[in-house]
This record gives sequence, structure tokens and C-alpha cells, in this order.
Amino acid sequence: MLFTVPISLDELAKYIQPFMALAGEKRWMKRLDQLATDKDASYFRWKIVSDYHWLELAVGFQAEVLAKEGKLRPDLIDELITASLNFAAVTVEIHSHLSPKGRQVLEGRLRDALKAENGFAPVYLEFDLAQRLMDHGYEVEFADLEGRAQFDLLFRRGSFAGEVECKSLSADAGRQVHRKDFYRFMESISPALTQHAELKQREVLIVTLESRLPSNQAEQRELRRACETALIPGAATTIEGRGFQLLRRPLGGLLYSAIDQMALYRKFKSELGENIHISGALGEDFGCLVVMRSSREDDTSKPLLEAMRKAATQFTETRPSFIAVQEHGIEVADLMLPHLRQRMAILSYALFSHYGASHVNATYVSGFGANVLRDGIFGTPAFSIPNPQPKFSIEGGDVEPFLGGELTDKQYADLIGVPLPASNISFLPLEAVPPSEEAG
Repeated sequence: MLFTVPISLDELAKYIQPFMALAGEKRWMKRLDQLATDKDASYFRWKIVSDYHWLELAVGFQAEVLAKEGKLRPDLIDELITASLNFAAVTVEIHSHLSPKGRQVLEGRLRDALKAENGFAPVYLEFDLAQRLMDHGYEVEFADLEGRAQFDLLFRRGSFAGEVECKSLSADAGRQVHRKDFYRFMESISPALTQHAELKQREVLIVTLESRLPSNQAEQRELRRACETALIPGAATTIEGRGFQLLRRPLGGLLYSAIDQMALYRKFKSELGENIHISGALGEDFGCLVVMRSSREDDTSKPLLEAMRKAATQFTETRPSFIAVQEHGIEVADLMLPHLRQRMAILSYALFSHYGASHVNATYVSGFGANVLRDGIFGTPAFSIPNPQPKFSIEGGDVEPFLGGELTDKQYADLIGVPLPASNISFLPLEAVPPSEEAG
């Protein structure tokens, strides 16, 4: 199939109701009511909903605007709203081009997405990439949806044909402290946080776990009670329990120099390590933050490499192939971070050489919700790690979305309005990558 999705709000508005009808409007209303209840219950539940279910909320919000005003309003449009409207339009168009069997499978996937912990993230990756391919003039077949192959997309243009398998990674994959569990824990101690804030003190409670944070709230009981005790006036500054240690200390000048949440986050990461979670409350005359970390290092590379190895087995190995990875929880600027690119290079080179996936021409990395809207043009930024010795020799022009090099790093940084994090973020030397060691 090959189609073009309109970009005007009036045209995109026409897709909202047909999109919701694919999974069932009653199911949508029930899910939206549930998400509304969750996000209004507390800041911490709102954080979970906004991180994982922004697409559902955006579609529901625009459906409400359309019902009340008969049209969509440009003043209410941002990157995520645009992404949701675009996704709705692409989904309806794809559904209309599928076989009866493919339509049935797609409708089932949409119903499942409404109930899923990670929402629409996997479907979003596949359909967003399919649209990008079609925007470059490729005919796209949904091989997996139609039951014809194990990989997701077959794309053709002229004499060229390639295969794509999409893997959407949870933000919590390989992490000792899961984001949802952290925010649910924070909600459980919110009365103690509120009382502490009323004391007009400026403190941070550092929670260090020996291993993982349990998902079961009953298993969190001792830790929860210890945190509540630590926030009482006159409590000891250090408390130890089974599997955890608490340290309460003054925030000091941090409250004034780092009101910006991202700056504060970077400050604690530089001191306490990359794998931390922070939440709480800050004001002009008070501060009560909780920083949680684990003594056991996160290993996000292992589940990512396992997903890539699985993807490599799903191709026919008769055409150039591409693995599209979507990470949950990264921003548009994060795609430029050298450590993120270096990790993907190490894993990709291990896949290509150590695990013998020479039929994979490149890995492609994007983020769920990491979108850009500039001058009315919407896009999903990504970067690729090409295979230096692929089984199939191709030119960049054959696969523009993967190897076309549409923007330089400097152009991209200027586009999103942030400085380059390093002088050269694209140079990934092969000699610095030990595939055999990474594979172990």
C-alpha cells in the first residue's frame, strides 16, 4: 500500500471517530474514564498516565474538542497532539487497505493496546515507520498483520525491496526500580510528604535499595513505614532495614539553583549515578524530595540485545533487513547523547558480527513520544547504526529513511533548540567496540 496522510486539522479531524471505532467507541470511553480517574487522583498517578498513555489522552481530548466545537483548534495543538492525530489517520488508512484477515488482526491489536501497560507504543512504532517509508515513495506491506511472514514490514520502491522488524522496549526493561512502581510507592507515602512540606524544611531523602523495588505493595510495607518515619520531625538522619538504607540530608542551595527539574535531575545523577528516580515537591520556602536508587546496577542492554537477536531471526535473510528499536522514556535531545549512541553501536556491532546477523543492514533507534513539530511539519527523529560489512550491498538512496542522512547533527540540534552534547556525536570507532566481550 502507498498513501498520503493529510496534514490540515480539518482533514485530520475526520479520522478521530473512525479510529476510535476500530477498537470500539465504548471501550475507548471506558478506558478514557479510567485514565481520567487515575490522573486526577494524585500527581504521581498523573505522571504514570502522562508518561505511558499520552496518546490515548490526546485522542480523547481532541474527540471532546471536536464534539463541543465542531472542529479542532490550532491553539490546542502541540507535538503529542499532532502525533496522536497523525497516528489515528495512518491507522484508519492502513486498516482500509488491509485484507479482511489483516483488518481483524489490527482491530484485535488496538483493543489489546487500550488495556496494555505500555499503551499503544508497539503499534505506534510500526505505523509511524510505515508512514515514513510511504512518505519516501515506498510501497509497504504489513507482512505480520496479514500473516504472511514473521517480520512486520516489507517495503519496495522500483527494483529494491527490504524488510523491517519493530521492537518497542519498555522504559523499565532491565531496571531494578521500575518507573511505575516508583510513582506508586511515592503515592503511598504522599501524606507523609505533604506533612513534611508543611514544616517548611528543605530536605532530600535518599533511598538506597540492595536490589530491586518490589512491585507488590505488601512487600514494600517495611520500606514505606521507614520512609514515613524518616520524614517525621526529629527523626534519625539514617535508617536501615531489610534490603534498604535511608539517608535524610538538607537540600541546601540546590533548591534555589536547580528549580528547573531537569537541572536538578542532572545534579543528582552526577552525584548518585545514572540509575535514579526523583520525585517530591519544591517551593520557594520548602522542599521535600525522594531520590531512589539501587546498589545493583541496571542492565538495560541485555533485554535490548535479546530483542534485537530475536528480530534478526524473524527475517527471511533473502533481502536487506532493518531492526527498528523504540525506547520508552527518552526525549528528542536524548537521541544525540553520546552514551546512548555508543551503547546502540556496541549492541549493533555485537549483533552484526558476533551473532552473525550480516543480513541486517542497520539498526534504527527512535523514542516513543520523542516527536518534533516545527513550522507545521511533524516528524519522529531517529538515528541509525549501519552494518559495516552487510550481506547485502545497498546505497543510502535505496533506503533513505534508514541510511539517508537527512540532517547533520548540528542541523538537528539547531532544529530542536539545544546545543550539541559533544563536538562529534556520530563518530563510533569500530576498534573501540569489543563485540565478543559484549556478547558474553
